[in-house]
Amino acid sequence: MAAYPKRYEPCLALRGRDIPCLFWFEDALATYGVPTVVFDLYLLVPDIDKAANALAEKGWTDAGPQNSTYHFLKAPIPQRRLNPPNFTPPDWKPRPGPPSTEPPGPTTTVLLPATDWNVPVEKLRLPSLEGFIPPLALLLDALIDSLLDAPLGTLLWIQLNTFVSYLYGNCASLKTQDFAANLQLDHRQFHYDALSKWISGIPFLREQRQIRDEIREGKRQPQRNAWYFQPTY
Repeated sequence: MAAYPKRYEPCLALRGRDIPCLFWFEDALATYGVPTVVFDLYLLVPDIDKAANALAEKGWTDAGPQNSTYHFLKAPIPQRRLNPPNFTPPDWKPRPGPPSTEPPGPTTTVLLPATDWNVPVEKLRLPSLEGFIPPLALLLDALIDSLLDAPLGTLLWIQLNTFVSYLYGNCASLKTQDFAANLQLDHRQFHYDALSKWISGIPFLREQRQIRDEIREGKRQPQRNAWYFQPTY
């Protein structure tokens, strides 16, 4: 446990208080092969106030309002931002992500309510240190839902679209024949279409919102186009 990167100490502190959490945004994507750097440490938790209080008891302090390093995630989206004990914010620069050989250092932790990001609270409870990494299907399901719910053309929508595009562009596991079975039924058509189309753009997202709604209403079923699946090695 001592060798675990200091960046993830708040995860251990929360677990010590029986508060589950999962990596979100860049730290989650980087574990699945997306060559991203990491910024603040975003964590999904059941209750951001209880989690913030638990970290405060361990010496974390309120980080104040959001700075410019990640400006797409602003109020009214609920969040709590805390700095680790004895933390001096460095001059801003992206921290290396898990693909880097340089361990990420301590940073500001941003707590997000899991249900606001379409992750059921019970899905936060996973065993072992590796349990801080969201399963790939859970991550993709939640990001697809969040993307389809986000107001079109906003900074939030742009960033979520980038996250989803990066996963499809860099994660070979998504391109296997049977991966769709791991996803929620109402996201499978998005998945099939994302493997065969350019998924960026408002027309695509409008179409996918309608498809998701029709699947939820029982008016259609996802249709696989087998020709676009390619072998992965």
